Amino acid sequence: MAEVTNDDANDLADEILSREEFLGAQEPGFFERNVDRALEAIFEFLGDLFGAIFGGAGGGAGTALAYILLGLAAAVLIYAIYKALSDRESKPDDDEEAGPRIVFDEVVEPTELREQLRRHRASSDWRQAVIAGFRLAVVGLIDARVAREIAGATTGDFAVAVEARRPELLETYRHAAGAFERAFYSDLLIDQSDLAAVDTLLARLETVGAE
Repeated sequence: MAEVTNDDANDLADEILSREEFLGAQEPGFFERNVDRALEAIFEFLGDLFGAIFGGAGGGAGTALAYILLGLAAAVLIYAIYKALSDRESKPDDDEEAGPRIVFDEVVEPTELREQLRRHRASSDWRQAVIAGFRLAVVGLIDARVAREIAGATTGDFAVAVEARRPELLETYRHAAGAFERAFYSDLLIDQSDLAAVDTLLARLETVGAE
């Protein structure tokens, strides 16, 4: 007796969505506008798949079992297609640069922070490089959904979020946050080792973002 697994359902969803009539899947609201066509494609496939079962069931328990299997397979396939469409509509464009972010009590632009970090690093202005780099790291925490974008949030608030969601980053975060606080709030000497702590956090966050 044929059995439809989750892998089968996902493969079928991809096959259906690759058809010409479904090529607009990345447009907003695609699922709502094309649900009838998607369901028709699903049941057409299931009708072929279970034709042999219906034909040979002979009524009674066999037919009832076939209907149950048909219903379960339909549910799996509908869910698979819905998930595929949702992923396509919600997936961000990799080439699209992140917009403004609220970091502590300021609105910052990630592209501008990257340029500041590059410029201050090149001129050995470690203090300003640490400040720009740590703010960029906070943007990374927000984009990775480790921390929430909240105006007025402190380094301590972000530490709580890191400890709760990514405890393996906590020690690295604390070193970078300490360097930032010394650079931003004090006149203490800031050197390349402080920037190295921030660079380490930025590198770890790239790994988190890729997961």
